[in-house]
Amino acid sequence: MRELKNHLEQSSNQISSHTIKTGNKSKKRLVRRLSLFFAFAFVVAVSVSFSLHKQSVAIEAQKKEIRSLSTKLKTLQAEEKKLHNEIKKLNDDDYIANIARRDYFFSKPGEVIIPISK
Repeated sequence: MRELKNHLEQSSNQISSHTIKTGNKSKKRLVRRLSLFFAFAFVVAVSVSFSLHKQSVAIEAQKKEIRSLSTKLKTLQAEEKKLHNEIKKLNDDDYIANIARRDYFFSKPGEVIIPISK
């Protein structure tokens, strides 16, 4: 009976030492896996944040360009309106006659032009 008891104690000691060794190995594996996971997660997080920052900078540059082009568009539209009005005036014979009289000293029949120097 003693022999059986001794044998059981030895086998339980062997089992517990085996469990401790196996437990240490599994803990090491767990630590390695978690370390690898967190390293990978860190790399992914950094790359995602870098990508988002880069896109945000690009979007801001495009917004600035849009504002610039918008003001340029307004200026060009005003100039276009002015030129259309000029075209309408140039199609009017009285306006052309006034310009010719003012700039080129043309006269109406029976009219005498006296240039005055400035």
